[in-house]
Amino acid sequence: LALAVTASLGVPASASAVVIDYSFNGAFTMLGGTGALTKNTAKSAYVTPWYGQRTAITGTMQFDTATGKGTGTVTPFLFFGDTPAFTASATNISFTAIGDGMGGPGTLVLGNMGFDWNGTLGIPVSLVMDAAGLFGTNPAGMTAANVGQVISGVGALPASNGLIAKGVNMVLGASPIATTTWNTTALAGAGMGSNPSGGLPLIADTIGGSPMIAGPFLGFNANFDVLSMTVTNVSAVPVPAAVWLLGSGLLGLVGVARRKMAA
Repeated sequence: LALAVTASLGVPASASAVVIDYSFNGAFTMLGGTGALTKNTAKSAYVTPWYGQRTAITGTMQFDTATGKGTGTVTPFLFFGDTPAFTASATNISFTAIGDGMGGPGTLVLGNMGFDWNGTLGIPVSLVMDAAGLFGTNPAGMTAANVGQVISGVGALPASNGLIAKGVNMVLGASPIATTTWNTTALAGAGMGSNPSGGLPLIADTIGGSPMIAGPFLGFNANFDVLSMTVTNVSAVPVPAAVWLLGSGLLGLVGVARRKMAA
């Protein structure tokens, strides 16, 4: 089982690993507590075919194949207003591969970030995404020859895929990293400024994203979907022998979560 989960994370069973940098294009979608689209009324959001129902975003991410962990950035964008006060910024983005979230192999990643908007700092956001498109490219096997490779049109469908607004299908299609309907469990004491704020066990839901637990968007669901990724750098790094113990530690963590879900 340990080998199966290690394989699902794209980690090679060797003494070296790969750290990969990407730039990406994606979509930010805010869903209300019932799953309805929440329009971005900022004029800049109308330059895409989504008519403000989604917001085009760009950013960067880095993934470490040894640990199954990554970090990211999102270029600030206007949300609900056209002045600088309404700039939305995602801060301290991190994500971790969690297999299937229940102790088995799979392609899910758990993400956490802070969200700053309209003078409110550190709105906690956690979400679960399906990175099948990312892992399907065998990141552990990448070399400098992969720089410039574009990953798109593969992976899972975002949970908000196909929602209708004014008769227009807000379709996104297969995405390398797609937000799912899984919710995270709020960590003990989590509130404004908490990061991370969500973790295992996962909670079944039918709405894309995980409800925000504090801040001006309480109960709303932020969806970040990566539609295309470009490899910008590949670095081979030595891996201390002790790092492979992280695999068994991860298994223990998700195993405990699985027992809690079954209880």
